[in-house]
Amino acid sequence: MKTHNKTLRRNLLAVAVTGTLVLAGAGQAHAYVMAGGVLNMTNFMISGSGGQLDASDFSVLTFVGTADVNGSLTGSGGGAFAIDDSTTQTGVPIDIGAQCVGNGCLGLGLTENTFPKLTAPPTTGNYAAGDQFESGSPITGLPGFGNDPANIANASYVGVDIGSADASSNSNNNLNTSFIFSLAQDDGLTFSFDLDAFLQVAVSSNEVFPAFATAAYSLSFSITDLSNGGGTIWNFTPDVFGDGTNTLSLNAPLPMNIELIRDTGGPISFSSTTAPLLAGNLYQASFRMTIETDAGRAVVPEPASLALFGLGLLGLGATMTATRRRSI
Repeated sequence: MKTHNKTLRRNLLAVAVTGTLVLAGAGQAHAYVMAGGVLNMTNFMISGSGGQLDASDFSVLTFVGTADVNGSLTGSGGGAFAIDDSTTQTGVPIDIGAQCVGNGCLGLGLTENTFPKLTAPPTTGNYAAGDQFESGSPITGLPGFGNDPANIANASYVGVDIGSADASSNSNNNLNTSFIFSLAQDDGLTFSFDLDAFLQVAVSSNEVFPAFATAAYSLSFSITDLSNGGGTIWNFTPDVFGDGTNTLSLNAPLPMNIELIRDTGGPISFSSTTAPLLAGNLYQASFRMTIETDAGRAVVPEPASLALFGLGLLGLGATMTATRRRSI
């Protein structure tokens, strides 16, 4: 009789443990946080009254552009990348290769200079990725740049669905290091371009606090008058999506899988013209185009799982007590 009770007790213990684990795992789905952003500018030109400006239209012209792509992933699949580059008027446009860190990079499959608009759900694994590209020039006649209008693109992507991790990535294109010029004659300058833009964030319903996802862009142009104290005399900050949005953000917990997207759906034309700039005055033009993405999650036992596990333990206790009494 005692042998039978011992066997029954082992079987009941196995059933109770198995039942607890199955119930605790029931209904679990792919949990994730992700964010992405793309700015793809084409046909960027700086023009005067006579059309696109040429290097010969300036009595003084010094030009330095910079770009960088960097990202980090802490936690599961962690790592980092950081690449900075610069070019001068005697160099060539910057093209930093696509970068990715994390155990989700293979599934992400980011290809050089493709700048995809990624949507949920993300690939399996954790990743932080970015890419950057430049070609041409907003003015003609710069050695090494050719005479085509400038094309400039940035992209950043992050996704986390394994373990506890934080991911961040950003991609920058800058002309604000030094684009110093003096015109040969008075003229107003027109900055014009086409822009395809995309921001995306997604958080699944089974993520818990403090899981989050954020994507943001910045795009700005300015001119300062170096001959008169360095004051800003012109600013242009395009409202890319037409509704004032420059940041998307989600924070867990959420009642359902939620994905927010802003997408121009293709190139949109923008332009802005300065007041007349005086010949012989020294000016500095600055341009900055940035995409930043961040996402993170922490693995926290879900309340339902904890409750079911507790019920399982109570069941184990009751089973052990009952069998012990019968064996006496």
